Amino acid sequence: MITIENLRREYGDLVAVEDLSVSIPQGEIYGLIGPNGAGKTTSIRMACGLLTPTSGRVTVNGVDVHGDPELAQSYIGYLSDFFNVYDDLKVWEYLDYFAHAYKMNEAAISARIEEVIAEVGLEVKRDSFIRGLSRGMKQRLGIARAIIHRPQVLLLDEPASGLDPKARADLRAVLRSLRDAGTTVLISSHILSELEGFCTSIGVMERGRMVRSGRIDAIVAEQTPYRVLRVEWLGEAPVAELLGTSGHVSDVVVSTTQAAFRFAGSPDELAAVLASLVAAGVRVVSFSDVKQTVEDIYMKLSHNEVM
Repeated sequence: MITIENLRREYGDLVAVEDLSVSIPQGEIYGLIGPNGAGKTTSIRMACGLLTPTSGRVTVNGVDVHGDPELAQSYIGYLSDFFNVYDDLKVWEYLDYFAHAYKMNEAAISARIEEVIAEVGLEVKRDSFIRGLSRGMKQRLGIARAIIHRPQVLLLDEPASGLDPKARADLRAVLRSLRDAGTTVLISSHILSELEGFCTSIGVMERGRMVRSGRIDAIVAEQTPYRVLRVEWLGEAPVAELLGTSGHVSDVVVSTTQAAFRFAGSPDELAAVLASLVAAGVRVVSFSDVKQTVEDIYMKLSHNEVM
């Protein structure tokens, strides 16, 4: 759905983005992460057509963003880090203005406004003036504006910046709903926690270059050749000793009735470890993977280099 090929952007002697290539399938939420100054915003602005690349190209749904900008914009919804709103307009009036700007069918605009207001959870603010909205509500309105024309691709630059935890959670819920409806989302952020359990793929940028890009599960498997697991049990039990009998278990750390350990065997061999604990009389309460977070992955791949 989004294809970026050998994208480069120069500002005099400064190369802000260098040889950036990435392909994002339909229905993905792709997190572009990296420190401030890594080139994320420049990349997003080129991807949506606001900034012309020095070289390279971007296509959305097969359409060249800079070669056929009017057609490309019909597929793209964009929300910048800082976006302007018109304080003296009501919520529905603001959306009506942008629906006309996107040249939507006049007969369909009214129904689409009501639909998108419900989609982002602004029903109670429909007739409110924008100047009275909270930052979180304005962010919802920005999303509504970006999707009013039903774009297949949504490009978001630091959309959770300045939001409180509740507003961030609400924003993630809205974007998940859009993803489930088939929208492809490219989202840039340097706040890694806001992408947790949300993105399906990530790209790590530094100094204008892509360090690593791919699905999160594939990157985790590549970076970590072992699994980290946690087991919890009731009462006293020699769990450390029992785990130590497996040649695939290492680095066992026990804390009262919990233990964490590394495992480098097959699923069958892991099942045998659990079976041995149960057979020894250990009253196992839970036995599960310790998932790698986006921050864990980033810290392994990044050197925190900026321009």
